[in-house]
Amino acid sequence: MPSGNWEASQLQVVVFLRKAVLPADIFRAITGEAPDAQEDRPKEGVRVQKGPFLRGSLQVVLNPIRIDVVLSPVLGPEILLGAASQTLGDFATTLDDFATAIRKWLPGCGLPASRLALVAKALAPADSIIAAYQILKDNLTSVIVEPGKMQDLMFRVNWRAESAYMPERYLNRLTTWAAITAKTQAGPAGALPTVQVEERHYAYREIDVNTPAEHSEELPSDQLARIFDELLAVVVATSKGGEK
Repeated sequence: MPSGNWEASQLQVVVFLRKAVLPADIFRAITGEAPDAQEDRPKEGVRVQKGPFLRGSLQVVLNPIRIDVVLSPVLGPEILLGAASQTLGDFATTLDDFATAIRKWLPGCGLPASRLALVAKALAPADSIIAAYQILKDNLTSVIVEPGKMQDLMFRVNWRAESAYMPERYLNRLTTWAAITAKTQAGPAGALPTVQVEERHYAYREIDVNTPAEHSEELPSDQLARIFDELLAVVVATSKGGEK
């Protein structure tokens, strides 16, 4: 099994709309609670809702062509000062909790969806940048990764997956991989120089599984949860097995 203790850094579901819909309280439909904040821009047909959910912050953005449901870490002072990780916690656990909420919402959402996407971003902490490249080496099969020699690696590929529910019989499975270093600096506001407080190294992984872009017909409402489960299964399999 590929290496890396992966933690979720952001989870996102996208519902692409076949036609515009009236603003709805999607945040409450997913979480069971009212959002902490809501912004409506009627002329643009946009509604933005935000509030706490699971171990992070949930943002729901509705516009005439798509709905984005995004779970992100809460960026508190302890994260900005480098005292805590900027993640949502264990990848598998967080993904399962997020998927459970989305799966309950989709069947009765009443949205004219033409496409679905599930995007899962994750970080695997490493002791050094070389160790981060070693994690990438264990997860990638299409690239020869040489820890200690390579720098600035950014690799993205689409290996399609089979679909039992989409008429096109496939799903896009895009993965993006990189090694990153996060540096935290501190100092008086507006003053230079600053002092580096923390330096952390990570392997980065993004898994974006989505239905075919050429599909334009409305998806049957009773199939949305099943299609979502297909997306989820591909994300889980990729997170466990690596690039291919």
